[in-house]
Amino acid sequence: MAAVRSPIKVNNQVADGYHSIINLLIFITMNQSKLTVAEFLFQCRLRINNSINDEQIQTRVATMGYTAERFETCIVLLDESDNLCKQFEKEYGEVEQAFATRNAEREKADKVYLRHLAVARIALKDDKAAQVALRLSGRRATSLSGWILQGDTFYNNLLSNDSWLAKMSEFNTDREALTQGQQLINNVASYADVIMREKGDAQNATKLRDAKLEELAEWVNDYETIARLALADSPQLLEKLGIVVK
Repeated sequence: MAAVRSPIKVNNQVADGYHSIINLLIFITMNQSKLTVAEFLFQCRLRINNSINDEQIQTRVATMGYTAERFETCIVLLDESDNLCKQFEKEYGEVEQAFATRNAEREKADKVYLRHLAVARIALKDDKAAQVALRLSGRRATSLSGWILQGDTFYNNLLSNDSWLAKMSEFNTDREALTQGQQLINNVASYADVIMREKGDAQNATKLRDAKLEELAEWVNDYETIARLALADSPQLLEKLGIVVK
């Protein structure tokens, strides 16, 4: 592992709409190559363990301040980084699950809504006021917000008009069925708060993880500089630490 300079490049994308979480990677440049977080942590732990377990390396870097006690601080950093990475994955998993649940609820609600809409277009085809108030004509919105607005308008206005309800009941679609359809729309709308909360937790987990990885990368970078000095005449020992000698 070569020196870590400006190490962390984050490419986090939380998808909206119907897309799942993608590219949850953080790339760290080491040895002129990009490592994922897992690879970076593995290489760091390997380097520290080899430094501690190799008597020659430990003795020589200790003369420049890297004692066993100092390596313990890095082990703590590694453990903290591991835990924060796990928390990061957990939080983004919950975001993805919230999107998946919301989308499943929308699919279920949409089937009911479209069935009720089709009935209304027949039952109220001669009622111009209903055509406008219930937004019976035209295509259904594809965006979530537009779809919720159309569905909410349809059910609210329909359920508040006894005359229209009577017409709907002629096609075996009564108030109870329409109220259930309205509730399905409301269920989908309620997931906006859930998703916002989960995304906030995920973003916080990202900040904590990235800050800890920056701290770890700085520690490893400083140690590599010292190791190169302490082991300058022993390239085989440097290579044991994963430090490429040119």
